[in-house]
Amino acid sequence: MSQKDIEIEHQWTFVYNTDRYGKCDTSEMQVYSNSFESNLIPDVKFEITCCVSSSKKYYVILSKTPHTPVNATIAIQSIGSEKIGRMVHVDRWTDNCTLEINIENLRLDVPNDGLFSIFDRYSRSISMRCNITWRAFEKPKFQVFDDLCDYFKKFLTSPDLGDMKIVIGKKEVPVQKIIFLIYSVAFLVTYRVDVTKSVKKRIVVRDIEINIMRKVIEYIYTSAMNPIFDFNALLSILKVADKYEMMELKELCEEKLSQNITIDNVLKIFERASLCGVPKLMETLISFMVEKKFQIVALEDFADLYRRIPKLLFEFFMRSFIIN
Repeated sequence: MSQKDIEIEHQWTFVYNTDRYGKCDTSEMQVYSNSFESNLIPDVKFEITCCVSSSKKYYVILSKTPHTPVNATIAIQSIGSEKIGRMVHVDRWTDNCTLEINIENLRLDVPNDGLFSIFDRYSRSISMRCNITWRAFEKPKFQVFDDLCDYFKKFLTSPDLGDMKIVIGKKEVPVQKIIFLIYSVAFLVTYRVDVTKSVKKRIVVRDIEINIMRKVIEYIYTSAMNPIFDFNALLSILKVADKYEMMELKELCEEKLSQNITIDNVLKIFERASLCGVPKLMETLISFMVEKKFQIVALEDFADLYRRIPKLLFEFFMRSFIIN
């Protein structure tokens, strides 16, 4: 795909109900949902869903398939005299992007038809426009390129070709030094500092289970991760990626965890994320927790987590119970 920016536009009409004073009736709010494509970007399909919350927030959820990362600017704006909208810049957009628009000050006059509805209810509509500026994702300098990964794959199943060993406890995993060291600066430093003549070509790795290290090695050689979501393994892989500065793997873990947050796992993800420097994941977690704040504070492990990392949970309380 060309690196030139591509502009995509989609328009729709959002229908909602109010009383005679313009107050939204969110209990019967119509939800708009539709899909659209652009011949400028073949094989990419967009899904858009819109709804309004009781706090007069207009939510637009935009998703795309396939989930190949791209950089994009997404702008949502009303058409006509009532100007409301929001614009965001999305780096490495893979799946869902949610925009929140404040419609509290939107003018909602009673229709001048001389009659009141028998149910004191009025149907209104807003015409909206979505503009997407699509930029092909440029791979960062730390990413192992696909053509090299194709070449590296054959070494993964050929342990006899290894010229260095990763040592975990009593087990050793043969790897190719050049492949491993160009992928991780931290491993390169470890190799230079810790390797002596008596243990030449061996790097001892602590606090990592052998099965997790094998998954990390598989990713280094193939630039691919098992599509089956394994929550506990992914948290451990994130820890390894952060420790050894494997930035691409770290971002992939961040994306997968962001897409699989539930009430049952949110606190565990929050605790690990707080130690690994993943701001996008932290923002997603806090937003999820704010949305489900009463369920969150009722969790058995919440009080213990708050005692251990009160500073990080401060924003959750501010956004949940003070700001709103």
